[in-house]
Amino acid sequence: MAEIKLVPRSEVDPSITWDMTLLYPSDEAFYAELDKLKKEMKAFKEKYENQLGDLEVLDEAIRKYEAIELAVYRASHYAELPMTVDRLNPKVVENATAFEAVSVSYAENMSFVMTELISLDEAFLNQFVAEKRPDLAYFVEKVIRQKKHTLSKDAEQVLSNLSSLPSFYQLYEVTKHEDMQFESFEANGKTLENSFVLYENLHEMDPDKEVRRAAAKSFYKTLNAYKNTVANEYISQLKKEKMMATMRGYDSVIDYLLDEQDGDRELYDRQIRMLMTDLAPHMQRYIKLLAKEHGISDMQFMDAKINLDPEFEVDMTIEESREYLKKALGILGEDYKAMIDESYDKRWTDFPQNIGKSTGGFCATVPNVAGFILLSWTGKMNEVFVLAHELGHAYHFMSTGKHQSILNNECSLYFVEAPSTCNEVIVSNYLLKTSTDARFKRWVISNMISRTYFHNMVTHYMEAVYQDRIYKMIDNNEMLNADVLSNVKKEVMQEFFGDSLVVNEGAELTWMRQPHYYMG
Repeated sequence: MAEIKLVPRSEVDPSITWDMTLLYPSDEAFYAELDKLKKEMKAFKEKYENQLGDLEVLDEAIRKYEAIELAVYRASHYAELPMTVDRLNPKVVENATAFEAVSVSYAENMSFVMTELISLDEAFLNQFVAEKRPDLAYFVEKVIRQKKHTLSKDAEQVLSNLSSLPSFYQLYEVTKHEDMQFESFEANGKTLENSFVLYENLHEMDPDKEVRRAAAKSFYKTLNAYKNTVANEYISQLKKEKMMATMRGYDSVIDYLLDEQDGDRELYDRQIRMLMTDLAPHMQRYIKLLAKEHGISDMQFMDAKINLDPEFEVDMTIEESREYLKKALGILGEDYKAMIDESYDKRWTDFPQNIGKSTGGFCATVPNVAGFILLSWTGKMNEVFVLAHELGHAYHFMSTGKHQSILNNECSLYFVEAPSTCNEVIVSNYLLKTSTDARFKRWVISNMISRTYFHNMVTHYMEAVYQDRIYKMIDNNEMLNADVLSNVKKEVMQEFFGDSLVVNEGAELTWMRQPHYYMG
């Protein structure tokens, strides 16, 4: 596998980075918008606080509220997205810090809206939907459902003000991307660099066992040095969620978090059980097949991400990926193909690998603007699957923005991965149907298992099993520290993989790699 050296953000090709001018033409325009927003939010509170019990006033206030919400959403992405790709840049940090003042103003001036809506009579809220805003039926339904879990207006104001403080997720990101420094490592007579991005995007999948295992040793050595810091960040997040669940009258943290996602506890518990009983055996068979094909007699967790056929790789340029995606996803319609073209032409995707960039991939969609996609391009065909996945999110939320109010923008996490995972399957089916090369087809099927299935099903479900156990410990007021978190993680991994692999030293620190843990 070719060596990739991370470069400073200033050295990457700007043509393959995000075009932030889609949001604002300049930093000056962004700062002008921040000043405008602070004034608008203050005026909004002065005009509408304690006035929402009138149908006409409520209709007017909600429309203004939507406009402010959309503007804040836009500004937040201009401030926060560059932090995910260039967090060592002082100007980027300055812009993000400037937006924090808007967050404080929002908490001070806008939080009364939800508190007052929840205090209104249910019949009045239903009348508002019927006579003024039928499109907000889902939003109002959620408002009504929160009535029994809402605190006093003063208490809600305090909680809103506290929410503007830096989150434990932000602290985790600083630790992960600014403080952690990974040692280079020796393999096959060469010295190779290591980092969070390089390990998760390159070294972990390297077909050369010596490279893969030396990289893992370097990677987990650094994680171990920061395990107590990250444990305190994570445990603080857990305690915050426990506090909120108790204050709002939920039976458990899990019930509190599921309610936010329109989740059913019975369904949730069944899924947790099924992972270990129904999905684990299939993954164990696959791991044993990997070990056999690669001739690995001591298969370990750090070997689990390798390809079935290590000598078969398909190189891919960024422009070639566009054509593959249009052909594969064209089955979804002309508007879908048009969105794909727009994503390339208008630079929705940030492709480079550089110092200070976040790991993994995501899509952050600003309604009626763009679906900003983050990934680290490796020049291989598997990136087509990543792009297909993130474009699924983009189309979903761009469509939502076109047809729904910003107040209906969020969806349950139970659903959110469906359009994206579906896209990966569509691309796989297209590649299988249009190729006669048996080895290529084998690669596609292997990719579906090792990436689409392993990541979207196995990895996330294993995270759920782990979190389920940790949340129950929090509910039972059991002691948590870095070693406890690691021991629980190791137990889950050993139960799931069985005798198909050994959970190598350091793999129990995998809980330190998951930003999702800070999002409930």
